[in-house]
Amino acid sequence: MAEFNEKDVLEKLKGVIDPELEVNIVDLGLVYKINLSKNGGVGLDMTLTAKGCPISGVIKYEVEEAIKSIPGVSGVKVNFVWEPEWNPSMIKSDALKRLKTH
Repeated sequence: MAEFNEKDVLEKLKGVIDPELEVNIVDLGLVYKINLSKNGGVGLDMTLTAKGCPISGVIKYEVEEAIKSIPGVSGVKVNFVWEPEWNPSMIKSDALKRLKTH
């Protein structure tokens, strides 16, 4: 069994910041599902704030690198999903307060 858990993955993903909103992808509500395999693989279903996001490749790379930095991870698969469609109500309240002060 892997030496890491979903909480470890979420903590690493908090380091991936949406450059437009300047909030991490976890607090924005972009991470939908994390699948951990017994051999150390991590599958991630996530979305973006918009389907046509011009930096989707950059965000995907940053997500992969963040997760790969966890000891014991053998591989990462990021899957962008569009259901449910992301909307601002998915933002965690602390992050929403930070956005309103910008």
